[in-house]
Amino acid sequence: MIKGELASTFVVLLVFIALYLYCIYRAVRGKPPMIRKVPGLDAMEEAIGRAVEMGRPIYYSTGVGSLDGGDMPMTMAGMTLLGYSASLAASRGAELRYIAAVPQLVPIAEDMLRTAYRDAYKPEQITFVPSQVALMSTIVGTYEREKPAANFLLGALYWETVVIAEAGARAGAMQVGGTGRLYQVPFVVALCDYSLIGEELLAAGAYVSREPSQLGSILASDIIRFITIALIIIYVIGSLFGVDASTILRF
Repeated sequence: MIKGELASTFVVLLVFIALYLYCIYRAVRGKPPMIRKVPGLDAMEEAIGRAVEMGRPIYYSTGVGSLDGGDMPMTMAGMTLLGYSASLAASRGAELRYIAAVPQLVPIAEDMLRTAYRDAYKPEQITFVPSQVALMSTIVGTYEREKPAANFLLGALYWETVVIAEAGARAGAMQVGGTGRLYQVPFVVALCDYSLIGEELLAAGAYVSREPSQLGSILASDIIRFITIALIIIYVIGSLFGVDASTILRF
């Protein structure tokens, strides 16, 4: 039997799960929430236009994040934005190239680029490297030779972030970076022209895909965030008047 503080924690968990399921259910039933367009998406359009004007390629990387564990939401958002940027690039006559370090992402990227470019698709638009070190080495050399006009770095990024973003900056590329991994956010902000920080990456992926489950999850996360902030405010106000507001959640 669950007792004490564990019982209150369990109840809160059930409430949050029910909230997620309800928001996703509403979105699936044709009532998706409205999500504002993230400024980073406008920056991607600008970078693609710049590539067209300069006649140089666009490079895209999702880092070494995989499709399992905590990396999955960020990696999927990065892949969704890959399809979005590939469609924009193909419609404007720019060449987008994807460098992958995770084998499971290669067939997904290939399908996205084939769909976007159709008969103009070239197999060399996708490069697979087997490790994080190989990814960094390949990108540094490629960027130095080809001087890309734009560099997109979006996904579950690890310590390859600083190397890839620095290589793009040295090549003079317009850079858009985004990740939810806290330790890599400073490098993204410092080295990229535009950044998607934390849940902005997930929101951008949901905005582009219009997938009901993703839209519902974003709404539920926002509601939970507001609830948490409200509880913190209640606790602080209660503390000022000598009331221990934490007893409210104790059984």
